[in-house]
Amino acid sequence: LYRKLDRRLLPLLCILYLLSYIDRSNIGNAKLGGLEEDLNMSKSEYQWSLSIFYFSYVIFDLPSNIIMRRWRPSHWLGILMFCWGAVATAMAASTSFAGLAVCRFLLGVFEAGFFPGVIYFMSLWYTRKEYGRRIGFFWSFSSLAGAFGGLIAFGISQIKNDALATWQWLFIIEGVPSVLLAALSAWYLPNKPETATFLTEEERELAVNRLANDAGASNDHSWSWAQVVSVFTDWKTYVYMCIYILGTVALQGVTLFLPSIVANMGTWSKPVAQALTVPPYFLAFLATVAISWSSDKYFERAYHMVGLNSIALLGFLLLMFLSSDNVAGNYIAACLVTISVYGNVAVKVAWFNNN
Repeated sequence: LYRKLDRRLLPLLCILYLLSYIDRSNIGNAKLGGLEEDLNMSKSEYQWSLSIFYFSYVIFDLPSNIIMRRWRPSHWLGILMFCWGAVATAMAASTSFAGLAVCRFLLGVFEAGFFPGVIYFMSLWYTRKEYGRRIGFFWSFSSLAGAFGGLIAFGISQIKNDALATWQWLFIIEGVPSVLLAALSAWYLPNKPETATFLTEEERELAVNRLANDAGASNDHSWSWAQVVSVFTDWKTYVYMCIYILGTVALQGVTLFLPSIVANMGTWSKPVAQALTVPPYFLAFLATVAISWSSDKYFERAYHMVGLNSIALLGFLLLMFLSSDNVAGNYIAACLVTISVYGNVAVKVAWFNNN
């Protein structure tokens, strides 16, 4: 049964998340494509254009997921995808910092519910022991998005066209697919095992029963204010919050600034710097899949996270103390950091969702 679920759910969800992550992180590639200069933005304004995404992302995360639990997940995910794709494409029309900031804020509004929404959605289908590997594979497409983003940016930089700037082509080419796939996702994704038409009657019954046996009372997915209160009065929520925030600070630093970090390592051109962001992200993709498999196989989360965070610490220390002339050493350190900050997300999400 789980293989049938994998074939139906994972390919589309992974592609959707790849597009989501490209649309939120391509501003780092756009900077190397001339965004900052063309919009006459100061360094401070560029930093704000990065940060404002997260203000709306935090604010609208919870409301979006309340809607997700009370409505059809497939329809809500499709609406979110259409809206963020439209906003991501519209960023190409920005003529000032203000316009870009508005687009980034709206992008955060519509992307806020997608990742946690899918985390909840997948918990409707998979047991706890199956969950980590699937979340890991799903999450690994965020690092693959970085690799694709670098390749696309490198390809666009080779286009000689005066009609639009490189960064404008980047936003259009990477935003339109999200709009096109929105309708497909709303139609193709099932909502819950009880009503899944791609399963037989026996398979639907098996899907429901195995989750009930695995989770017991925690398998109740109804929504109530009592659940909200219980979450905010549980001390483990705040421990998880600290773990997640600390990990996310490092993750988003890599996501938004890796193109600039790589560009400043050597004397290579900006297109070459775009291409050099591909290997760290591709290695992170492979590592995330492998780590998630290991974490599920041994049903262990904490030590996997400790190991990954130790690698991240080593990478950051190397970046801090290696000479700027040591290009190879700094590039290897950037790879270590990228592998670790992406690899630990799937493990910690599975860990806390299992509990």
